[in-house]
Amino acid sequence: MLKVHVLFEHSANMHPHGSSHIRLLLPLTHQSNAEAFILSHSTIYSSADVVIVERMWKPNVSLKLAEDLVEQVRKDKACLIYTIDDNLLDLKPEEPNRYQFTTEQLMAVRYFAREADGIIVSTDCLKDRLNRFNNNIIVVPNALDERLLEDRLEPPKSGTANKPKVIGYMGTYTHDADLMMILQALRQTLGKHLDTVELQLIGGIGDPTIIEAFNGLPIKVLNIDKNGEYPDFMRWMAQSVQWDLAIAPLEDNIFTRCKSDIKFLDYSILGIPGIYSKVTPYEKTVRHLETGYLASNNPQAWEEAFETLLVDDDTLRQKLATQAEEYVLSSRTLKHCAQNWRDAILSIMN
Repeated sequence: MLKVHVLFEHSANMHPHGSSHIRLLLPLTHQSNAEAFILSHSTIYSSADVVIVERMWKPNVSLKLAEDLVEQVRKDKACLIYTIDDNLLDLKPEEPNRYQFTTEQLMAVRYFAREADGIIVSTDCLKDRLNRFNNNIIVVPNALDERLLEDRLEPPKSGTANKPKVIGYMGTYTHDADLMMILQALRQTLGKHLDTVELQLIGGIGDPTIIEAFNGLPIKVLNIDKNGEYPDFMRWMAQSVQWDLAIAPLEDNIFTRCKSDIKFLDYSILGIPGIYSKVTPYEKTVRHLETGYLASNNPQAWEEAFETLLVDDDTLRQKLATQAEEYVLSSRTLKHCAQNWRDAILSIMN
C-alpha cells in the first residue's frame, strides 16, 4: 500500500491550520481512501513513497530549509507533491492585516512550486497563476467532511415571533477590507431595522476599531471558546449557530480571484442562505437566486440584497437555503469527493 507523508502548514503551536484539515488531513483519512494510503502527517520529514508539502510548511521556512527538504526527498527517491490554496505570490505588502510573509518565505513557495513533481491547487485561477513554475498541476476543489456536521441544529424557522433575524459572518482575522466594503450597507440595514435584524460575527475583523463603527447597532461577537482548530470549530458551528442569512463579501483583485468558494460550502451545508460578492470564486458556483444571492461590490447592491432576503421575501430566502444545501450535500462533500485526492496523487506519481 502507498505510504504518504504530509508536511502540513503550521504555526508556532505546531497545530495544523484550517486549510491543512480541509485540503489534506480530512480527505486523505476519509473512509473513501482507507484502502489507498498508509498516511502519516507531521511538522517534520519522514520517508515515504509520496511526500506532500503544504503552502508555507513552517512559520520560519526559508529557501535553505526548502532546498534541504527537496534534497532529502530526492535522496529517498520519493514523489514530491506541493499543495497550495491561495495566490500568496500576489499579496500586496501594504495590507498588513491580511498576511505578513517575508521575501524569504515567498522564495520558498516559488522553490517548492518549481521543484515538485506536481502541484495540487483548489481553483482553475490558481492553476493558471502557477503554470509558469510547473506544468503538472491538478485542480481538486474544496469539499467538506460530512462527518463533522452530523449533529447540526435545524435552521431557524422563518418569521419566529419576538426573535430578530440574524445576519452572520465568520472568517479568519484577515477580512477587514472585505467587511469595510459593505460597512455602509450593514449599518444602514441594522439602523433601519433595529428591533428585527441583528448582526453576529465570528472572527473576520483584525482591527478592533472597526467594531466601533457598529456602536448603538444590534451586533454580537460570538465566542468560540476552545474550538479554534478546524474540526472542533465546524462541530461548534453546527451545534451553536442559527443564522437566517450569512454574508461573504470579497474584494475583487488578483489575490482574491484565486480564492475558492469555501464560505459558500460552509454556510450552505448548515442550511444557511447567503449573499456573496459577485466575483470569480462565487460566480463559478453560486447560481443567483437559486443557490445564493450574488451582489455587486457596492453598498447599494448589498442594501438591496438585505432588503430582499430579510424583509421582502422569506420564501426566496428559504428556497436559497434548501437548494444550496442540496447542492453541497450531493456534490461537494468528501463522501463524493475524497477520491479526487487519491486520483490526483496517483496521476502525479505516474
